[in-house]
Amino acid sequence: MKKKIGIALGSGGAKGYAHLGVLKVLEKNRIPIDYMSGASSGAIVASLYSLYGNIKKVERILTDFHKVRSLIDFSFRGGIFKGEKVFNFFDDIFQGKTFKDLKIPVCIIATDYISGKEVRIKKGSVAFALRASIAVPFVLELVRYKNKELADGGLSSPVPIRALKEMGADITIGVRIEDRFDFNRKNVYSIIERAFTILQHNLSEYELSEADILLDPEFEGYGFLGIHKVIKGEIEDAIKEGERVAKKEIKNIKELIIADKVSGIYKL
Repeated sequence: MKKKIGIALGSGGAKGYAHLGVLKVLEKNRIPIDYMSGASSGAIVASLYSLYGNIKKVERILTDFHKVRSLIDFSFRGGIFKGEKVFNFFDDIFQGKTFKDLKIPVCIIATDYISGKEVRIKKGSVAFALRASIAVPFVLELVRYKNKELADGGLSSPVPIRALKEMGADITIGVRIEDRFDFNRKNVYSIIERAFTILQHNLSEYELSEADILLDPEFEGYGFLGIHKVIKGEIEDAIKEGERVAKKEIKNIKELIIADKVSGIYKL
């Protein structure tokens, strides 16, 4: 019986461009993806790939930096940005499509900002789910959903492996995207940024212990969100880093697919 493969694309702002590199390598090696999950930037890539099933198309959309930069809309309540332009951008792409219209089943992760619990969204408007999954507190306004205030999925499940297992994946691949742990006490922002990185790293460890394959790209100079990298269009290194770690693990992935049993965890 064919094993079902699932990939969880982690949260991490502009570092999420590494997911493009990972998917490029998997696609080139004809690794079938049966399920996808994603939080925050990982949810964006997962949803677009599930829609088109073609990584070149996804890359063209996400590397149109003139368009991406135009999505910034400042707000004076709830967050630095309103997020309306982002929502309209997603709405234009998905054209009212729901999860059942996607080529690959996908689960988008958000966080109930009151209870702190993970919210798995697998039905309804894909564009709306994405808006909720990327709502970083103080950066984007939170999203109202079923009497809840939803925030960024990375707050509750940075690399949603368990969501994949619930969907039916036999083999799970997790892609964690974090900045290096090098720390320079430059200012208050760098201290807060460091605290968020530590919290997210420790939170991701719980689920990643259940993954069969862990891809752990290395980044430097991106920080927590890396918005400055997107504004400048300097994300090619992230894509290449995603390719690097995927190429290094491709043999292990292929071996798992043909193995009699799925057990253990391979980590770079």
